[in-house]
Amino acid sequence: MLEMLAEFEPIDIIGGLTMGADPIASAIMHRGILAGKTYDACVVRKEPKDHGRGRQVEGPDVKGKRVVVVEDTSTTGGSPLAAARALEHAGAEVVAVCVVVDRKTGADQVIEDAGYPYRAAISLDDLGL
Repeated sequence: MLEMLAEFEPIDIIGGLTMGADPIASAIMHRGILAGKTYDACVVRKEPKDHGRGRQVEGPDVKGKRVVVVEDTSTTGGSPLAAARALEHAGAEVVAVCVVVDRKTGADQVIEDAGYPYRAAISLDDLGL
């Protein structure tokens, strides 16, 4: 995933819709440290909290930051798009959507039609499925 992200540098923050994106963003952030990257990570809720600070995006302030949306697998593209919209609403610049597994069900086209570059580490074709 780190190699795939290189074309979108500089990147400030990695994040996506909870729960699918949480372990991916965390793993990229930690692996990035070993590669000398200073990525931060955030979590995007489906809806803003109805208590506390009422935030939809938790973690570092994303305003003015370059963010890559990540996801474990893509089917319809709905989750990454929801995350991208929430991040942009919070002031982030979403520079790409990157998923671990592309299920080859059209999510790539949906995401690219929305204006975001789309990358996948592997697809079901790579797995022989």
